[in-house]
Amino acid sequence: MYLCNRKEKNCRYKQFSPELMSKCADRLIQHNDVGNYGPEDFRRIFRMTRDTFGVILRHFEDMPNLQVDFHHGGREPLTVEKQLLMTLWYLGSQDTIHRVADRFGVSESTVLKMRNKIVDATLEHLMPKLIKWPDQNEQNDISNFFERKNGFPGIIGCLDGTHIQICAPKESAVSYVNRKGFHSLQLQAVCRENMTFTHCFVGYPGSCHDARVLRNSDLWETGSTKCGQGHIVADGAYPIQRWLLTPYRDNGHLTLDEKRYNRLLSANRVTIERSFGLLKGRFKRLQYLVTAEVETALKIILACCVFHNICILNCDSIEEFMEVDNNRLPNPILFVQRNANQNEGIVKRAVITRNLPR
Repeated sequence: MYLCNRKEKNCRYKQFSPELMSKCADRLIQHNDVGNYGPEDFRRIFRMTRDTFGVILRHFEDMPNLQVDFHHGGREPLTVEKQLLMTLWYLGSQDTIHRVADRFGVSESTVLKMRNKIVDATLEHLMPKLIKWPDQNEQNDISNFFERKNGFPGIIGCLDGTHIQICAPKESAVSYVNRKGFHSLQLQAVCRENMTFTHCFVGYPGSCHDARVLRNSDLWETGSTKCGQGHIVADGAYPIQRWLLTPYRDNGHLTLDEKRYNRLLSANRVTIERSFGLLKGRFKRLQYLVTAEVETALKIILACCVFHNICILNCDSIEEFMEVDNNRLPNPILFVQRNANQNEGIVKRAVITRNLPR
């Protein structure tokens, strides 16, 4: 489960200026053949290398629902390649639909229709293959990576949430206003050591606490089974569990061992923050997502997560796309009654604390 059903459950790097991207786009879109694009220009405009684009295109080329057999005002039919280019330009910029339509020589309705086709195909055919929980061998590799990094054992993922700013929805708009005062949807995700997402859950409004989002996601029920003897690491907004380790609350009296535990956990958990920073830096549409329907916004967010994974798996370098995620909102600590799983988590944390390298 990736989309929640609210009816059922109540350091900055070099960036390219919008002006430069716009100038390059105006020049490049004149070409009909991707092979004519210079590699640097292509990457600057479409937020990925031409090789990565080719990988994505091969996934889509044989999908029947993307084949277009009608003409637009006497123009050539829209190829799958052009549909994908149009969608990637939309996702990688903050251009209006009108400007995207003008660049590609199509109507605004065509931009929206082709975007929706690409997004739907991505979620149906690619998401199950590319956003998936690591198997046991992969979990061992992830755990070994983090343990070699600083001695913290058993980590198979890093969990956090981020806010995707949206325009005010038509219904229940107040519930989407977060503590920073803007309307947002929450994306909760787990990533592995290479910043690819292994689990995504999106749809809860910005006013919800991270812990509530977690408890209403499928991960809350399946986390223990998914993690086995391993665990995910998260910040103090989340409840500690046997499969979900969080920091000690700093009451001013932490021991040296507890401070060391917190420091090492934080050094590993920052991976999910970097993953969100890359996601929003590459796909700038997620910095402010304007769409008439919340359901459409949810699909666009998840499609960006899929493309994010494809880029990383194809070694698409990241430096110039990485940004600080300014829409992470620290949550107040919730005081909840302990349960057996939480007690097991506290014991597990204490054992790890005692055995961390000094």
